[in-house]
Amino acid sequence: MTRRLIFAGLLSASGVLAAGTAQAEPTLDDVLSAKGLSGFVTLDRLPMPDHPVLQTGRLVWEDTCMGCHGGNKATGAPKITATKKWQPRIAKGLPTLIDHATNGFVGKTYAEMPPRGANPDLSDSDVAAAVTFMVWASGGADQVLGFLAKKE
Repeated sequence: MTRRLIFAGLLSASGVLAAGTAQAEPTLDDVLSAKGLSGFVTLDRLPMPDHPVLQTGRLVWEDTCMGCHGGNKATGAPKITATKKWQPRIAKGLPTLIDHATNGFVGKTYAEMPPRGANPDLSDSDVAAAVTFMVWASGGADQVLGFLAKKE
């Protein structure tokens, strides 16, 4: 019995959860910071939004956008959750960001956003959903929710 309690204590202290114990889902407050989450960001580290468009965008982000916007410094893409990098982009407005993601864009540092994230199979609504999710998860939740409310 004592060994089991010690083992369970070691599991809890190491961050490994005991069977039947659930770990809380991350929230926006958990992930937003000036530099964003440390390391490469994967879907399991991001919160689940309530809005269905953002839920779709979350999946599109994982399939297409994560490779660059998860924190691949070589691409020059702003890392999701990094509010300092996203602020000037968010200030341009969602229609501009969606246009850049849909049609492609070369930034002032010659970092390129390829059309549709280099995934020609994405529909316009998939691209828009991914952009709104990234903005939502990078400090622009108010702008995104206002934008989506106007679309409904």
